[in-house]
Amino acid sequence: MIGTLVKRTMILLVSVFILSGCSDIKELQNANYATAIGVDFKEGKYESYIQMVNLDQVATTEGGGRGEPQMLVSKAVANTFEEAFFEVYQTAQQRIIWAHVTSIVLSDSALDEGFQHIFDALTRYYEFRLTPWVFGTSEPIEEVLSQTGFFAKTSLDTVMHNPMRSYEQSSKIRPIKLQRLAREMFEPSQTTYIPSLAIDQSHWEKNNEDESKLKINGAFFIQNEHFKGFYTVDQLKGLRWITSDTQRASLVVPGGSDTEYVIILKDPVPRTSAHVKEDKPSFDIGVSMRGYFTNRNENNHLLLPQITQQSIRVVEEEIRALYQLGIENNVDFLNLEHLFFRKHPKEWLTLREDGQLFIDEDSLNEITIHFNIKHTGAILNKSLDMKNIK
Repeated sequence: MIGTLVKRTMILLVSVFILSGCSDIKELQNANYATAIGVDFKEGKYESYIQMVNLDQVATTEGGGRGEPQMLVSKAVANTFEEAFFEVYQTAQQRIIWAHVTSIVLSDSALDEGFQHIFDALTRYYEFRLTPWVFGTSEPIEEVLSQTGFFAKTSLDTVMHNPMRSYEQSSKIRPIKLQRLAREMFEPSQTTYIPSLAIDQSHWEKNNEDESKLKINGAFFIQNEHFKGFYTVDQLKGLRWITSDTQRASLVVPGGSDTEYVIILKDPVPRTSAHVKEDKPSFDIGVSMRGYFTNRNENNHLLLPQITQQSIRVVEEEIRALYQLGIENNVDFLNLEHLFFRKHPKEWLTLREDGQLFIDEDSLNEITIHFNIKHTGAILNKSLDMKNIK
């Protein structure tokens, strides 16, 4: 009898402990999940934006479909970036969870004011991760954060949250995560860049009405604490050839007045060497790539060596044009100064000027391009052997 009473007492005590231990567990739906952060700087004050997505739109409903995407975008203004977040807490209704932020969008004025303060504030709170993608924009941030994906998908199905999906098909401006941006910003004389988001209203229609979508229209450049400004995708065409992250890029090759070839080039391997020549920095660039044809004007024909030589010329021209643009605007697009610092630190100390280029138009010597065109893109075509083509 006593043994039974003891057993019942033990079961009761264990049940009480278990129930009390679960009393502080919060239901998933009783929290706000921030998915993106925006920062602007106007009239001496920080404007903080928070994008939140409805979790009901992320999970598939019982019928297998989703409703129209729903998102909330908040705005708060304060003297500092941190104060602006505390202003948002006043109307949050529920606890805001920051661990799911996958994108940070900074206005051009916020970048000009300085990213270091924003980075310091973000990384001091334990819920923030170093893995969000970072973008800049000249558009109104609340409009950027309000853009949706296709076919009633959530705000997470956009280039702002998943930039690698489109970058794998067409590599122009490489995406960057917060951890890499921080590393590159604090390296001596290294120039890094942030893709720029814009709102495009000309490419897509929905039910015969314009449908706005996000796109990458260029990049903002930063060298340590110096903001170097914005440059368009067209101005930065040469950047893809000297970026090892490039996965797939198209090249239009002119061949006379009526000939046009489109070549897909993949996985460039850039190699840059730094030298000291007559007490001045000197650089040579080499790039190796493989590729294939995707299109040609069937009424015009060129031999493969001619196409290869013309492709090499176009790539070299784009790289030199980017270098010249950097000389004119005091921007080290090719990151030659950082390479010189790593290879010749003593000479770098004597030549460097804070925020100013110490290279000039004569610092870049040879550019050597190697192509390996494997096939013509057709299903039945065999691989091409450059050695056997005259």
